[in-house]
Amino acid sequence: MMNPEQLSQYQAQCNVLYHAIYFEPSDVMPDRLRAVNVVQSWPQTGEAVARAEGLALLAEALAEENATLLPKLKRDFTELFIGPVELKAIPWGSPYLHEKRLLCGPSTQALVQFYQHYGILVTTQLNEPVDHIGLMLSVVSSLLERAANEPDDTDLEVLRVLLAEHLLPWSNRFCEKLLAAAQTPYYRGMALLIRSVLEGLQADLGVKPLSLQLFQ
Repeated sequence: MMNPEQLSQYQAQCNVLYHAIYFEPSDVMPDRLRAVNVVQSWPQTGEAVARAEGLALLAEALAEENATLLPKLKRDFTELFIGPVELKAIPWGSPYLHEKRLLCGPSTQALVQFYQHYGILVTTQLNEPVDHIGLMLSVVSSLLERAANEPDDTDLEVLRVLLAEHLLPWSNRFCEKLLAAAQTPYYRGMALLIRSVLEGLQADLGVKPLSLQLFQ
């Protein structure tokens, strides 16, 4: 069982990764990561090897000035997650879990029902499916924050189900594709840090993910 400090450490990591993956690059995130000396201040929870490799890549990216870094990040973000050509690292879960690689497939609807059942509200930038990995990391972050501040285990049980049934079955494939396709050390680093956090949560919460066929 994790203590509140460990839960808070995971929460902080998920919150950073949500903002880094979901929102278009701007000065804000690189500046914040530099301000807190992210390599030294990053929590020591999560899978250690992926964490160390991810932070090394992130440090390489942040050593570059924003004036030259941001155009590269914006181009990478667009090619990875936006298009208009085929996305290099689809950030939504359904195409990984549906044989026709459809958005808003049965897995998306199951996640919507899960959120509705537990009263979880998700705010999107656009009218888009809620199974975007960034949005899901934001929900993980919220559940961890509540669990760190509440004496009962309810939020952790909800988190275990979210991870086991809705996120972990496909998240590692997403991380593999992001790591292989990203042109910047920034997004390759984020791929490894997402993997570190999710593998760590799986181990520390005793989660057994569903074994589902993947189509990506």
